[in-house]
Amino acid sequence: MERCDIRALEDLAAAIKARRRELKVTQKTLAAFTDLSHNGISRIEVADSDVKLSTLLKMAKVLGFKLVLEFES
Repeated sequence: MERCDIRALEDLAAAIKARRRELKVTQKTLAAFTDLSHNGISRIEVADSDVKLSTLLKMAKVLGFKLVLEFES
């Protein structure tokens, strides 16, 4: 998977949705692995909800991505 710079909630939502679809993982399955509701995943994917770091870390395990925090100088 290529690097994806996330600078807005909408960017994050689009990246999560694209990766989930690429792996053919349903929202329901992702919800089960992240302890969220199906509605919660849907809200994240349309940028209608902030995402906790702990949820992103769970999603990373399921969807096979890593989170990198980089400080700008």
